[in-house]
Amino acid sequence: MRRSWFLIVVMLGLAGCVPQVARPQPPGIELLEFRLLRLDPFAGSADFDLRLKLTNPNALTLPILDSTLTAELAGASFAMRLGAVELPAGGTRETLARLRVPVVEGARSLGILLSGQPTRLRLSGELRVSAGPVAVPLGPLTFVDRTVQISLNFQPPTLRLVDLRLEGGSLRIGLEVSNPNPIGFSLEGPVRVLIGGSRVAEVDLDMRLPPGARERSDAAVRLSGFPGLGSVQVQVELKARIPGIWERDIRQVLEGLLR
Repeated sequence: MRRSWFLIVVMLGLAGCVPQVARPQPPGIELLEFRLLRLDPFAGSADFDLRLKLTNPNALTLPILDSTLTAELAGASFAMRLGAVELPAGGTRETLARLRVPVVEGARSLGILLSGQPTRLRLSGELRVSAGPVAVPLGPLTFVDRTVQISLNFQPPTLRLVDLRLEGGSLRIGLEVSNPNPIGFSLEGPVRVLIGGSRVAEVDLDMRLPPGARERSDAAVRLSGFPGLGSVQVQVELKARIPGIWERDIRQVLEGLLR
């Protein structure tokens, strides 16, 4: 019994010798820029860049370790990694963080953002900092709480007629389509060929256009009228769509030559 008490007293004495690490004050975080980098519905995600300004209120250097925060957009929550950065004593530093939003889980948030409406962004959680020999969590705290919005400046895809020729009783139509936007979408709808003002063929276009992509579509369709004389026009009445998120009408008339 005496031996047990002796061991307990020794252990308590050793515990009292362990140095206590002072907990630093959490840094302030200011959102300087919120920017859509890329939205690819076929890859299943959208990437946003967040430019952040971190301010160290402590009189000592504050080394921030890799940390995972929660980003809340329009009520939906997503994990966001904040990379390691060292803040000088009483100073500031800018850093970039990448927020990846899954298209399915973030459909409502993405729809609001692509429409140009402001929406609420909250960054919260724990920051891990190096304090002496140990990693110390600071939080949970809300570091950012403000509204954000993006300006898409959507540019209609460029359509170019690269092939229009007769093959027996069919008409072969080749289109090259370029997407200059940071978002991908499906391009769907009818493509009609008119010669001398009369419709001679029609085909339904269904293309996937990732961000910044250039794709080609080739189709052979049977003639629905006799190709007489006159100018050749290709009329497109398409919809650029990200289902459940965003949609635009695309209407163009292309001039061509029948071979």
